[in-house]
Amino acid sequence: MYQITKENIIPYIKQHMPEFDDTVPVTVSIMGEDPNADEGEGDGHVNYVFKIRTPKGSYVLKQGLEQSLHSQISIASYRNECECDTLSILQDIVPEYVPHIIFQDLENHVFMMEFIDNLRAIRFQLIKENQIPNLGSEVGCFLARSSFYTSEYYLPRGEFRKMQSRFENTELRQVMEDGIFLDRFGTDHSEELYHDWERFRKISDDPSCQTNRLTLRRKFMTHSDCLIHSDFHTSNVFLSDAGIKMLDFEFSFMGPFGYDLGYFAGSILAAYCAACFKDYPSEQERKQCKAYLLSTIKMLFDSYNTIFTECWKKDAKKEYQNQDGFLKIILKEMLQDAAGYTAITNWCRTTDRLGLPEYDVIEDEESRRMAMTMAVLMAHQMLLGRERFETIDDVIDMILQFEHTFLPLLMK
Repeated sequence: MYQITKENIIPYIKQHMPEFDDTVPVTVSIMGEDPNADEGEGDGHVNYVFKIRTPKGSYVLKQGLEQSLHSQISIASYRNECECDTLSILQDIVPEYVPHIIFQDLENHVFMMEFIDNLRAIRFQLIKENQIPNLGSEVGCFLARSSFYTSEYYLPRGEFRKMQSRFENTELRQVMEDGIFLDRFGTDHSEELYHDWERFRKISDDPSCQTNRLTLRRKFMTHSDCLIHSDFHTSNVFLSDAGIKMLDFEFSFMGPFGYDLGYFAGSILAAYCAACFKDYPSEQERKQCKAYLLSTIKMLFDSYNTIFTECWKKDAKKEYQNQDGFLKIILKEMLQDAAGYTAITNWCRTTDRLGLPEYDVIEDEESRRMAMTMAVLMAHQMLLGRERFETIDDVIDMILQFEHTFLPLLMK
């Protein structure tokens, strides 16, 4: 396999992109090597990622090489092929939300895409209290359209089966199957992570919690509703001058409708729990930030429901047309599953040994501890109550009721 370096990248690009003009000034950098780089340029731990700038255009080139992730699972170098194929599919469905693919080199596990300038990770924008208008509705629109148009309700059966086979992604999805659903709940990691958080150990050992967790894991492993991102937190969603953009689809595979919704909502919920304890210039600013985060969660689900329903009524296959009762069942199941995935992913990310930036910015150690405790206890209640949710308003009410009931107890 031909390994790309700074020294050979220009002739390599010329070979695959003859129109590339190297007579103008060209600068090449490796993402992640510059500590002062833009937010989100940290992908070099998994890929070799190059940024190529010219006066006539800028590009990102990714090459995947065989290596291990988390010192456990060997990630096949076809991960770049999977990501590129996903972006190519989404380019036809939601072109405004993903970068344009320039070329793909299967033999050397390389693809090149347009470079989107001035990307800012949503996670760090929210940490800075920058409120992004219509964030929830934009993400909900992206997820609804990409979900519906890669599902069996739209695709011919043969094409859908081919997608199921193509996007198996066994190695990378195992990271999520175990890391999200098992590694924080009674495995060999738990003693290290929970050594001084006895209450977490108690609720993770709750039989009802275990039943819900394993039920959601089974659905994550076995349901192939649509093509999902699978690692859809706020560090993989970006604000750009052209609007919201989604990146890093290496973990994509055919999975359940509600997973990406839940994962993204879990990131927003973490920001909400942090907002209850971090310092603000005034209580009014705290209230405004919390209200914005809750409205983002509501807009996310409302937008998804509305857009998914519009796509269904317009483009669902003949056997599903006018089946409003069946559609209602799908959307209700999606909501309840998404609430469960919100709880599980937020719980997992909150207790990860690497920590979360949302909590890291809370300077007072005890306040940070209470924010994380609130997140896990709220996730526990959401997990156990998810089958009672009929609308996203029920989820929002549960969050507010939990805060009203338990926040005074946590602060004693």
